[in-house]
Amino acid sequence: GPSLSTPSDAFQLHPDIALYGTTLRAICEKHGLKVVRIHTHIGSGSDPAVWQKTSGMSLDLCREFPTVETLNLGGGYKVGRMAYEKSTDLAVVGAPVKALFEAFAKETGRELRLEIEPGTFLLANSCAIVCTVQDKVTTGAASDGGHVFLKLDAGMTEVLRPSLYAAQHPLVTVSAATGKEPEGTEKYVVVGHCCESGDLMTPGPDDAEEIAERAMGEVERGDLLVVEGAGAYCAGMSGKNYNSFPEAPEVMRTAEGTFHVIRKKQSLEQIMANEVELPDDAC
Repeated sequence: GPSLSTPSDAFQLHPDIALYGTTLRAICEKHGLKVVRIHTHIGSGSDPAVWQKTSGMSLDLCREFPTVETLNLGGGYKVGRMAYEKSTDLAVVGAPVKALFEAFAKETGRELRLEIEPGTFLLANSCAIVCTVQDKVTTGAASDGGHVFLKLDAGMTEVLRPSLYAAQHPLVTVSAATGKEPEGTEKYVVVGHCCESGDLMTPGPDDAEEIAERAMGEVERGDLLVVEGAGAYCAGMSGKNYNSFPEAPEVMRTAEGTFHVIRKKQSLEQIMANEVELPDDAC
């Protein structure tokens, strides 16, 4: 299974709400704390039944604390980055949650404020990483198990999701000469610039260590490759400064089509700024 997962057969957290509430109440009473917000997060995905179950459990915990005014159900809404993936329909998953909140209000006389955290849902497809193809290597005919590899000037230092849990990102090649997608297609294995077997942009869908090919426009060294769907959990959780690679610059495109640098490329001096030089007699 994936290296990192949300609730599944491999990972389940179903606390005893009554025992959990009793323990927490004792802690709050001991320290004079008033609980006004309860926050849960399990990354529930797109299944309305799962959202119904988890929100119901969270509301059960709210019953244990009469002073609670807000329930935050966190995020975890599925985002379709690839063309074959479907994004969460918030109206569909929200319907059973709304019904539970209404039933809670009718039962207790308390209308809780609902909070959610849809950061990834809103931003995942808002950004892309523009890379340069640094090298193109063939390891033999496909019939003999060979592949054509594209090596980029980016990788796990900018987007770690494929290495962590075989996340799939759309990859689009662009001709540096024309600025357009190439007409011919070829199957490639796309890798990053770190000396790591896991620095793989085209892993198998369910196995981060599986070398998988992806069909895309035919390119040569110097052409561009765009990693799409990089608006969340990419820059924020990248392998920053691994192999002493600097942070990439970030550019924002406005609604009018103009571009603005919002983060400059990191310099070598900035990478080494916290390094302390030792006197000669220290070693």
